[in-house]
Amino acid sequence: MGNVVQAAQESAEQGEAMTGTGASAPPLVAVVEDSVILAETLCAALEAEGIPTAAVPVTGPGDLLPRITALPARLVLLDLDLGPGGDGGQLVEPLVAAGRTVLVLTGSADPMRIAAALERGAIGHLVKGTGFEQVLGTTRRALEAPGPLDPAVRTSLLCELVRTRRRRDEELAPFRQLTERETEVLVAMGHGRSAQQIAASWVVAEATVRTHIRGVLTKLGARSQLEAVALAWLVGVIPTGGLPNGGASPLGLT
Repeated sequence: MGNVVQAAQESAEQGEAMTGTGASAPPLVAVVEDSVILAETLCAALEAEGIPTAAVPVTGPGDLLPRITALPARLVLLDLDLGPGGDGGQLVEPLVAAGRTVLVLTGSADPMRIAAALERGAIGHLVKGTGFEQVLGTTRRALEAPGPLDPAVRTSLLCELVRTRRRRDEELAPFRQLTERETEVLVAMGHGRSAQQIAASWVVAEATVRTHIRGVLTKLGARSQLEAVALAWLVGVIPTGGLPNGGASPLGLT
């Protein structure tokens, strides 16, 4: 992000020296970025290059879409990580539906987040470490482009997204075979509870709980309770803050 800010600040300062500040033309570009410094710097630099631009204040996620669409901007430069504004990727599809062209700006190294934004209709992406000259050139192209800025990159990313989702479905398939009670037993084991403790908590016979445990082991192909829990942790099924998925379960487990 530093490269973008520094180069953009230099461009903005040069533009102010030549043209002065303040632009009365309706904005062609809306910048949606939770970093106020970056948003204002990008706006000033693009203005200095003759591109009317406006920054959209990022507060809560609920009011962002109407704030953006209230502007006449044709192009939205949209950060994927909006802090208090939530996941910027969720705004791509409704913005495209509202007739806006979306170019995503991200500091994320995760190509699948970028691919998901492209799938929703974004025409391209910019990485925050990109130099301002590239930001400017890409912005100009996005204002003129009738479609994706780089069809080959888009196709490659979308193909990898499909493969990633297929692998994910294969990882989760055994867990989707579990009954509701087996799933509850697996979650309880993941939280360190023994069969005896689970039985006491549910007021059922320990033998009943052990029957569910055998069902879990069989369906997951696990040789022990520890292995079953490890498998669940590896794919992020058991929701806990210490797990790789940050606490969200793809199966809706609690």
